[in-house]
Parts: sequence; C-alpha cells; structure tokens
Amino acid sequence: MNKLLTAALVLALAAGASAQQKPATPPAKKKAAPAAAPAKPAAAKPAAPAEKPVADPAAEVIEKLKAWDAKLETLKADFTQEINFKEAGLKQSIQGTLRYVKPNLLRIEHLKPAQQLVVTDKTDIWIYKPADKQAVRTGWEAWRRTQDQNFSGILDFGNYSALAARNETRVSGGADGAPLTVTFIPRSGKDYSLTLTLSAEDFFPVEAELAVESTVIKTRLTSVEKNAAIDKEIFKFSPPKGTETLEFKN
Repeated sequence: MNKLLTAALVLALAAGASAQQKPATPPAKKKAAPAAAPAKPAAAKPAAPAEKPVADPAAEVIEKLKAWDAKLETLKADFTQEINFKEAGLKQSIQGTLRYVKPNLLRIEHLKPAQQLVVTDKTDIWIYKPADKQAVRTGWEAWRRTQDQNFSGILDFGNYSALAARNETRVSGGADGAPLTVTFIPRSGKDYSLTLTLSAEDFFPVEAELAVESTVIKTRLTSVEKNAAIDKEIFKFSPPKGTETLEFKN
C-alpha cells in the first residue's frame, strides 16, 4: 500500500509541472488495481485424539484374582513348604494337606517331617501334635498375629480382595510362557513381601513365597480340587484321650 501511494504522488507532481508549460490532454485515468481477494482463513488443524489411559496391569490381574476368589467355595490340596532361615543357615521342609470351606473353615495337616493338625473356624484354633500328646487351643486372631508366618500363602483363600486393598501390588512375568506373578508389599508397617505365582489357566495361586527379613517361606499347592464336596465334620476337633490340653484365650 505505501508503494502505491508514493507512485501516485510522483505522478501528480509530474502532471502539475507539465500543465504550467503547455496544455496537455489530461492523462488517461489509470484503472484501479483490482482489490485483493480476502485471505482465506487457515484451515483449523484437527484436534489430536485424546490419549487412551494406559491400563494398569496390576489392577487387571487383581480383578481376575478376585473373580476367581469369589467363585471359590471349597478347596482340597496337597502342599509342600520350604522354610529357609538364611541368617541361621537352616532349612526346613514340610509336606501336608489342606481343606477349606468358605468362609472360615480350615484344616491343615502336616504329614512330614512330623505330624501336626491345625483346625480352625477362624474364631478358635486347635493345634494338635500326636507325638507330644499335646493340644493347644487359642483365639484365631491372637494366634494369627504371632504364628501364622509358617502358613502364609495358604491362609488367604477367600480374602484376596482385602489383601489387595491393604498392600501395594506389582505384576511381572506372563510373557512367552513365563509364569505370571503378583507381589504384595505393605504400604506401611512390617517389612515383608508376599509373591503369588498364578496359574495361566485360571489365575489360581499355585505357589506363594513370603519373605520376612532373613526368612523365606515358599509354599506350593498340588493335586488341587476346587469346589468339591467336603464333609464339615472334619473341621471339628476333640482332643484324644490322654492328650494334655493347653488353652490360651489372648
């Protein structure tokens, strides 16, 4: 626009000077340049699609574990347990069976290296050792707080929702045929970890490993029968004649 104004002023001054010297035909009017077409607005760029939230693999596995857990009514299984006291350099192996009826009936029987029977309705618990001719009866919660480490991994059936709620969870494995594992680590409190190895078929926890300080307890379940009929009479216990009975309520 400035160049056009300058050119027009130059032409006007030249015409005025020529008119003073001699008459001249008026210069032809210059056709106005066509107005420039208005610029088209730039096309708006399409909005980038919103990023899909990344699925939390731990949450997905926990949901599948809860779904399996919700369907469980009874459980029969054999188990082997290896207890490694790393600091003392000692190892112990246990073989036994377990029977469970949801929500609270549990029977754990040690067959090797020594016989021991644990029976509970999760109100009271009986622990019977035939070789010692001794039976101990105490409250479930009192016993669990102090003695249940040796049974970790086989005490949480029917309770995985609560286990997930009070712990941080981490998932690993599951690719190229590797077993899928989920590890529970407390958000606060005791320093331990519980790792479950899950069946690729139905996410059933076939193995549990508990690490507490320098002790590692690994429990593996075999010959598993889910939701089979179980006689509830096996969860009742009466000390055999001649057995010394010790009772602790707290």
